[in-house]
Amino acid sequence: MSLPMKLQGYLRSLRQYLATPKGAFDAKDYLKAAGLMLLSMAALAFVVELFLGE
Repeated sequence: MSLPMKLQGYLRSLRQYLATPKGAFDAKDYLKAAGLMLLSMAALAFVVELFLGE
């Protein structure tokens, strides 16, 4: 799966989460989800750089 498709999946999941009644008001879970998304994107960027970088 390409990186743009993964990002679209993350954003779609985040939108669905925020659309739920609990998700709309639960800032702690929202921040946790956003942090996990950023961490996974950083890990993916590291792996790509490791294998494709100079």
